[in-house]
Amino acid sequence: MLSLSFLVAALAGLATALPINFASVPERRSTLRHGVPRSLFTRNGAGSVVTNPTALSFYDPTFSDGTSGYSTPNTYKCYSGPAANFPPMSTWMNFDAMFNRNQQYSLVVVGDTGPEQGAIYNAIVSVSQQAKVDARVILAVIIQESTGNVRVGCTNNGVENCGLMQSYNPPDPAYNPNNMQASITQMVVDGTQGTPAGPGLVQLFNNAGLQTGGNLWDVLRGYNSGSIDFNNLSDPEGATASYVSDVANRLLGWNGYGNGGTVCGFA
Repeated sequence: MLSLSFLVAALAGLATALPINFASVPERRSTLRHGVPRSLFTRNGAGSVVTNPTALSFYDPTFSDGTSGYSTPNTYKCYSGPAANFPPMSTWMNFDAMFNRNQQYSLVVVGDTGPEQGAIYNAIVSVSQQAKVDARVILAVIIQESTGNVRVGCTNNGVENCGLMQSYNPPDPAYNPNNMQASITQMVVDGTQGTPAGPGLVQLFNNAGLQTGGNLWDVLRGYNSGSIDFNNLSDPEGATASYVSDVANRLLGWNGYGNGGTVCGFA
């Protein structure tokens, strides 16, 4: 694992203006109560662990396995249809390289300080190991949902979604710079392991409610929309059509810039 000394807040290359980032901040989200049974409304957050064997096949406990990502960071490939059409883990970027790329193109750009960036890294690593959710998936969802902005606001489309992962009605949604690491870690726990009010990635991976079978791509559609068209994961179900394709591309090294999913003709 890399030392946090690699996290440098001031990147000289960012003095040049970056192109427009088309990622929405925060992410458009349908209420997760839609299509989710009442048994999923309450979760215990920290301590929740993926146990579904299929889901565990999407988890790599190392942080160095993977590719170096798209050589041109604004590359975007269109993915749609069922889960089988989405890229296998063997093509994903390795976590440390992925974090470095998103640090440059997102975390610094939104104004996260060096210590805040380090706290995000620490939180992802810690929660990934506890929950058995791949660190790259957590990072990709963070960037998709909030561009990594620790000060991101909440959205409400029937349910209050807050924090780095726009989690389900968290009890303490506001970032506390006076308790930086604990505050940021809680945001990652809320989105990954669930809140007292509703599910996170772990519960969706464990095949509860939406019957994802533990497949990552179905989980992502459920996380964004609260319901799933298994034959077409670009069906927004009231949320963001490009969501699953966007996360797939982030795992492959997309930096969030360029035309993104707007070229794919998603509904």
